[in-house]
Amino acid sequence: MYQIPIDPAELSVLYSMLEQISIPLKNKTNNRRGFPLHRACTFGLTKGRFSGKTDLSRMSKKYPEIYNEMIRIGNLFSFQFTSIHCNYNTICPKHKDENNTGNSLLLSFGDYGEGSIIIDEKKYDANCCGIIFNGSLLEHYNEEHTGNKYSLVFYNS
Repeated sequence: MYQIPIDPAELSVLYSMLEQISIPLKNKTNNRRGFPLHRACTFGLTKGRFSGKTDLSRMSKKYPEIYNEMIRIGNLFSFQFTSIHCNYNTICPKHKDENNTGNSLLLSFGDYGEGSIIIDEKKYDANCCGIIFNGSLLEHYNEEHTGNKYSLVFYNS
């Protein structure tokens, strides 16, 4: 497990960009067991649900400037990734990221309080701090928070 702090100013442009769009509402059809209704989307490479084809995500094509800013931020950590999952005010129940390969980088930011992530029953603060861990092996979830919180998960699918 690695924790790498980042200057909050590095995230201000992305925060402003994300505030201008609507993050899609997910889990209307309960496609991820245990997750409540939440707002999330994926940038980078994704695998088509029906076609099975790997391609750049719909959100990456719709918002290339946001995608490029996310890539810039991921590169600040010298972390290799193919995809970036963006959560907005999402409370995740205990889970493992079964489809991810190897380590993931989690980074949260915004105008929020509380909301730590619990990884393998240990509490971490990901606010402007990248946390690298293997989400496919380690069970994790996050606590309730107040305010507006974005969480990015950089990973290899």
